[in-house]
Amino acid sequence: MSIVVSELFMRKTLVDIFNAMDDFTKFKRLPKRIFLDTNVLQYLQDFSEYIFDNHRENENYFLSPRGKRISRNDSLYNEIVALKNVFLGIDRTNFEFALSETVFKEVAAKHDDAFYRWFCDVRAHWYSVMLAYQGHAFSKTAIERYQQASHDKSLLANLSITDRKIILDAIRFDCNALLTVDKFADKNKQIFTYTKYRLMILKPTDFIRILQPFQALYL
Repeated sequence: MSIVVSELFMRKTLVDIFNAMDDFTKFKRLPKRIFLDTNVLQYLQDFSEYIFDNHRENENYFLSPRGKRISRNDSLYNEIVALKNVFLGIDRTNFEFALSETVFKEVAAKHDDAFYRWFCDVRAHWYSVMLAYQGHAFSKTAIERYQQASHDKSLLANLSITDRKIILDAIRFDCNALLTVDKFADKNKQIFTYTKYRLMILKPTDFIRILQPFQALYL
C-alpha cells in the first residue's frame, strides 16, 4: 500500500498538492508577491491588447509583433490565454509584481524601446511596493533562504546562469511565486523549490488553476 501511495504522490504536481488543501488554507497561501520572468513580461507587452483589453485578430491564433503566429496547438497559446485570465480584475487585488537587475539586463539586450518602456512601468510599480514597506520589504527568513539557495546544487543544477539568477532573485525578494513560461517550471523543480524555499515556480496555466476559485472575490 505504501508503494502505491508513494507512486500516486510522485504523479502529483505542485498545483495538485496545493489544490488538495482546504479552502481556508489555500486562500491564506495564495501567492501575493510574484516575480515576473523576462519571458512573461515580454508576453504581457506583446499581447497586451488581448490580455488587458480583450482584443485579438483571430480566434484561432495569436500574432506576435514580430510576425510569429501562435496557433491553438502551440502550448504557448494556452499560456497567453491563462495570462489574460490571471490579470482579470488585477487592479482590485493586492498582488505585488517584482522585477530585478537580471530582468533589466535581458530587457536592455533586446534593444526594443517599447519593451524597455513597459519594463520601466512595471519596475515603477515594484519600487512603489518596496517604498510602502518603509525599509522592511524583505524578511529575515528570505535573506536566510537566499543564502542557502545560492549554494544549493540540487536547486541550481541544470539551469542556465540567467535562470539561476532569476530563481535566486525571486527568493531574495521574498516572493511567493515566480511566473514563467520557461522549461525549468517542471514538476520536480516546482515541488522541490516550494517545499524547501516556499517559492512557487508557476506557468500562467498553473497559476490560474490556483487562483480561479477565488477570483469572484475581486472580479
